[in-house]
Amino acid sequence: MRKTTVLIAALIVVGAAAASFLVWHASPGPLASTYFLMDTVLTVKTVGGDAAAINEHLHALASGVERMTSLYEPGSETAMVNAAAGKEPVAVSPEYAALLKAAAAVEAIDQGKTFDMAIAPVSSLWGFTTKDFRIPAAEEILRTLAYCDADQLELTDTTARLRDPRARIDLGGVAKGYALDVMEAYLRTVKPQPEQVIVDFGGNLLLYSGGQKTDWKIGIRDPRGQGIIGYVLSGDAFVATSGDYERYFERDGRRYCHIIDPSTGYPATLNQSITVISAIQPMHGAIGDALGKVFFCSSAEAQHTLFQEMQGKGVVGIVVVDASGTRSALGQVTLVLASAQ
Repeated sequence: MRKTTVLIAALIVVGAAAASFLVWHASPGPLASTYFLMDTVLTVKTVGGDAAAINEHLHALASGVERMTSLYEPGSETAMVNAAAGKEPVAVSPEYAALLKAAAAVEAIDQGKTFDMAIAPVSSLWGFTTKDFRIPAAEEILRTLAYCDADQLELTDTTARLRDPRARIDLGGVAKGYALDVMEAYLRTVKPQPEQVIVDFGGNLLLYSGGQKTDWKIGIRDPRGQGIIGYVLSGDAFVATSGDYERYFERDGRRYCHIIDPSTGYPATLNQSITVISAIQPMHGAIGDALGKVFFCSSAEAQHTLFQEMQGKGVVGIVVVDASGTRSALGQVTLVLASAQ
């Protein structure tokens, strides 16, 4: 449904120079449309082409991904796989199987120690699925972790099965990024082509110009304050941010965020935010979304090693704000700090 109040996005996209602003405003528009789904805000801004039809179709595509992946809708494929946990395999669509395989490939980077689709029962212990927040006992966490490992999921091209009847998967860590993949694939087929499209899906971005724009200016939100800490320049890209500042609760002055470290069962604490910038390639929206959690749960040393592995596989750059607030960038991006502008 439409939502009239636009929430502050995790990432802010603005023109890179006066010329960019002139291009943006030269055509009628931009036409901005705002919706609410997957428990977050979807904003689409389109310049050129049949902007109204494009925006509505992008919303419809995102809604289809939500119906397929939702943890809560009884008819979703995720709900059906979870309901059959410990039983026979469940038939799944080719699209859903492809998404599970992409997520499983990210899990395999470090054997599910930093990203795990099956972490949902542990997240529920902390109250992040119900918003009834609590700090579970260490024994509870250990017992639950026993059936939350990445090996729970058995997957073929047409079926999925969870081994343990208590196991559950949650695709919240990849679904918004995958929706951007689906949207980008559609945009490539549109005639006439739009000049520019910005999709902001709960802080996950699709920046699209059909390869014509090379100076998107991506502002990185300050995880502990207002505004941005700086910006990076990029061509068309998927941009995914994982942070501890949107969904969290506090107890005794300590922050507990919704991103659970699968190796410990506790909310991750090594970083405040991670921004992953990926080239426009199939499934890189979903993969970048998942990689944000991998980097978020990793130390600085591990991040450097991981980036070396991911470079050349579509990841263009990473912007890190660690637990102390130190800002850094890896790869083919330069972080221009706000104070230096």
